[in-house]
Amino acid sequence: MDAPPSTPSDRPDDRLGRCLNRLDAARQRALTIYLTLGDPLTSDRSDLALAAVDAGADILEFGLPTPNTRPRGAEIARSFERARGTDQEQSWEWLGELRRAAPDLPLLLLVYPETVADLGWDRLLSRAAAAGVDALVLARPDGPDDLERIAAAGLSAVPGIAPAADPALARRLESAAAHLTYRNLAERTGADLDLAAATRLTRRLGETAARPFLVGFGIRDEEQIRAFAPDAAGVVIGSRLISVLARTEPAARPDALRQHIGRWKAATLLDGSPSER
Repeated sequence: MDAPPSTPSDRPDDRLGRCLNRLDAARQRALTIYLTLGDPLTSDRSDLALAAVDAGADILEFGLPTPNTRPRGAEIARSFERARGTDQEQSWEWLGELRRAAPDLPLLLLVYPETVADLGWDRLLSRAAAAGVDALVLARPDGPDDLERIAAAGLSAVPGIAPAADPALARRLESAAAHLTYRNLAERTGADLDLAAATRLTRRLGETAARPFLVGFGIRDEEQIRAFAPDAAGVVIGSRLISVLARTEPAARPDALRQHIGRWKAATLLDGSPSER
């Protein structure tokens, strides 16, 4: 079944809503590419992020390393460690430069509870808004209050909802989300997925979810994307791309990125959708 259309905002700068509506009309799903701010593999130069967009990425999601944030997925954890020495101010400035270079591109910021503890809500929200971020992806939201705080700052909240989440909490988070939720297909990023089980989960969510949703955690190839695309609003790929970049010589990374993202984007097209973006 097709994912329902996103809930649009009345704001003229609702880049995320416009993107989701455009893709839905074209019978495509959103390819979201994750990159870590400050990791020299992924954000030493903004043209690598722009190369991802040129290759077919519809949305970019960024991790923001802070002193006490320790992602559980091995590849993302290593990416955060490589970024530890980066001045955080440089990351915010780089994100602002990317916004100016790509004014219509939806930008998401991944937020862990430790991110909030290290920065505080006021600083996090003000810096994200100033940098042109469109939405915060909450890795482990406590409840709708966090989403309402984000909305009050003029940003969209994308709550992460694990398969084992309490159903009542999941419903409250869905109700408070403006555009999307993020549905984890595994316990940690980069996990090996059981394709049949993950497809059944995505299909069930497509039938029962009250909001469109992205799926992530462990997605790494076109077969998986094609299996999830009929029911999800989009897919998120991070660990797989970072592992590819880590194995590639620096000069060849833009080409490797384009090749992989181009194939992944092609897999998001549903039957009968246009063959070109």
